[in-house]
Amino acid sequence: MSMLLEARCISAGYGPLEIIRNIDILVPRGKITVIVGPNGAGKTTLMRALSGIIPLTRGDIRFDDASIAATNVSKRVASGLVLVPEGRHLFAQMTVEENLELGGYVLPAAERRALMDKVLAIFPRLAERRRQLAGTMSGGEQQMVAVGRALMSKPRCILLDEPSLGLAPLMVAELFRILRQICESGTGILLVEQNVRQALTICDNAYILERGQVVAEGAGAELLQGERIRKSYLGM
Repeated sequence: MSMLLEARCISAGYGPLEIIRNIDILVPRGKITVIVGPNGAGKTTLMRALSGIIPLTRGDIRFDDASIAATNVSKRVASGLVLVPEGRHLFAQMTVEENLELGGYVLPAAERRALMDKVLAIFPRLAERRRQLAGTMSGGEQQMVAVGRALMSKPRCILLDEPSLGLAPLMVAELFRILRQICESGTGILLVEQNVRQALTICDNAYILERGQVVAEGAGAELLQGERIRKSYLGM
């Protein structure tokens, strides 16, 4: 299996406080990889370290088999590694179309327009509301804008931090269906998700993160049947 993103024994944190320690993560091309764990486990810190927002204290990150541990956020985005942060961070007073265009601002105008058409084909709801202010949309629709904006940068790997947070179940199911569709084009997805059952159902492989360390990994369906997930996360 071809690996797109590899974290090799990485540690990171804030100042002298180390939040994640000695983590190995593999994200294959065209697959959905999920990270689950309790609040405070270090999931968001991990995503920030992978995207370049915070530096590593140890370890290496490789993207397409080249080390990116010393590169900044903008260079990682330019290479095809894009973060969709928790909370979406849209420009509320700008339209859907304007928010999407920001994701592809470095592209030539003709290429940006063609890519916009592709993104709107993936998200028909956004095509219908392209002139609507992003701040007036529902949480699910805003999450679609956030993912669409990431796609406008032509990513090869998307990091998604808690995309289903606060969304209605039907919207969560629709979002996960679209993520699977995006993967079919060869894009890798690393998904941090609090909806454990649904995330493990749709993913190809998964990691359980607790207290800053990986405590289990494997195929999503296998972990879903495991005792740790059933007792700690599903109340069974």
